[in-house]
Amino acid sequence: MPGFDLKQVSRNDKGIVGAGIVSFIASFLPYWGWSGGGFSSSTSAWTGYATFGLLLMFIAAVVVAARVFANAKLPRLPVGENVLVAALAALGTLLVIIRGFTYPHGHLPGVSVGVMWGGYVLFIAGIAMTAFAVMNFRASGEKLAWDATALNRPAAAQAATGGYAPAPAGYAPAPGAPVPPPAAPAADQPAYPPSDAGSPSI
Repeated sequence: MPGFDLKQVSRNDKGIVGAGIVSFIASFLPYWGWSGGGFSSSTSAWTGYATFGLLLMFIAAVVVAARVFANAKLPRLPVGENVLVAALAALGTLLVIIRGFTYPHGHLPGVSVGVMWGGYVLFIAGIAMTAFAVMNFRASGEKLAWDATALNRPAAAQAATGGYAPAPAGYAPAPGAPVPPPAAPAADQPAYPPSDAGSPSI
């Protein structure tokens, strides 16, 4: 990418992307298995709900990589981008760790069953990604609370009606509540209906 300077990338962004790369590699290493008597068998982390956890971690890393290397921007979301990345990394790491330790574990004479070295590498990478993501969030100054901007859209309609939001059908205002003014008649309509031709005028 012309003009791209890696030195301008923050340490936290580098940490998230780097941890994502390590996590991807470690996901194919021995995650859980058994060994003993000169034999061993293992499985990768692409199993059960650990797969979903891995996908969340990789999405977090891809979001940061796209922002750093392609200057990409996410669409407007109810939460900030750094909050989203931290949440994805934390939840993904938690799922991967929980899945690893819900497999059978135990030690028999000459036989060991449980999380293998690749799993621990994956755990450490996920924890590191989460830590860098949380530091990024803290440095960004983003708010953790859900952004209610989308929920405040009725305020715009209220401003358009002179400070009164349109009431739903069947709504009765509470005693003492302000009553919206009646709508003005249309320009091409008389303010009052014409008198009946057969009735004497008053």
